[in-house]
Amino acid sequence: MPEKSQEKEIKQHKFSTEEFKRRYDKIRELMQLRDIDCLVITGNDSFYGSYAADLVYVTGQAPMMGGFFVFPLEGEPLTFIAGGGGGIGPIPVQMVPFKKGKGEGRRIRDWATGIANQIKERGLERGRIGISDMRVMPAGVYMDLLEYLPHAKFMPAGDLLLECRRIKSPEEQEFVRKSGEAADRGIEAIMSAARPGVTERELVNACEFAMIEAGAERGNFIILTSAPWKERDGSMSIPMRPDRKLKKGDLILNELSPNYGGYYVQQCVPISVGVGEKDMPKSFNDLFGLHKEMYELARSELKPGPTVTDIEKKIAELVSSRGNFSRALALQVGELAESHFRLNYAEMKAGMTWVNHPWTEPPDGKPGFRGHFLGNTFIVTEGEPEVTSRINCLELHVV
Repeated sequence: MPEKSQEKEIKQHKFSTEEFKRRYDKIRELMQLRDIDCLVITGNDSFYGSYAADLVYVTGQAPMMGGFFVFPLEGEPLTFIAGGGGGIGPIPVQMVPFKKGKGEGRRIRDWATGIANQIKERGLERGRIGISDMRVMPAGVYMDLLEYLPHAKFMPAGDLLLECRRIKSPEEQEFVRKSGEAADRGIEAIMSAARPGVTERELVNACEFAMIEAGAERGNFIILTSAPWKERDGSMSIPMRPDRKLKKGDLILNELSPNYGGYYVQQCVPISVGVGEKDMPKSFNDLFGLHKEMYELARSELKPGPTVTDIEKKIAELVSSRGNFSRALALQVGELAESHFRLNYAEMKAGMTWVNHPWTEPPDGKPGFRGHFLGNTFIVTEGEPEVTSRINCLELHVV
């Protein structure tokens, strides 16, 4: 847990100078192992802000219009972030030990000129330059860097920052917990607003407002659909329908992923409009019960040692013993930007965060429910994993 002196900063989405020193030391350790002389780190606010993860990690600042961070193996880092007045300058969010770049070059935001000049000033124009991350590096900036630094060797280095981010420090874990609190507030808002006649749009608006009030950023990841079980079980999928009005008997399924200072959780809590679990169809209770078992099995395995593959094999064995399914899984990495990567061979380590939200699909081409009923995010510890939300996702909540 962070010290009391750090609690106020965490509430303001800030990290301590000691925390940044820890991060920088770890990054440089991995740079030395990879023989990288300098990193060019970038990001943007795509995919609910998660594509800024590397930039937030090294600066504590979430860029609204993009930005870059020049991080040499030796020497002082320097940032370029779009500021007011059309220039390149700092966003005064947090005191971080790095210099601020000046606008220069042929355009108002000529990122590549400033970056290349800083690399040259450090005598690294023939060095090995890592790009973190090539998935979000603007093509125009990259092409200009190739032109301005023709003798440098460029290489992808997104895995380096991901390796640093995967194990959360005590300060980072507090941000994850705050994100979990925001998710709880969002679920509570949905349950408070849900009643016949209310639209899905109104539920999403209430959820977003509540999560922002709890400290989350604007524009959070929210999936919410409403439909009776008969419709869910008889179709391939249920889309979000913003103007659909709730009816008694609807099952509201959701997946919330609030962003608290660049840290995310995912939470799925099933909500029923006026119908309790005992009055739901047998097919619902059977599948809901299976998802609960999958969740508990995965939760029991979230401890140092097993790999994702080890855990998912046990999940697959459980599911195959209960029926015919084309696919079943439970875990998702706790980094939203990396959520579509399976990381099958990742070993569980204390400080990691994992989303545990069971997913099943009927046989290929067959109608039937596919997706999540329930789920939560966990912090792996040396003992029992810590759930980040207090609302019980294993219960069908009736409103």
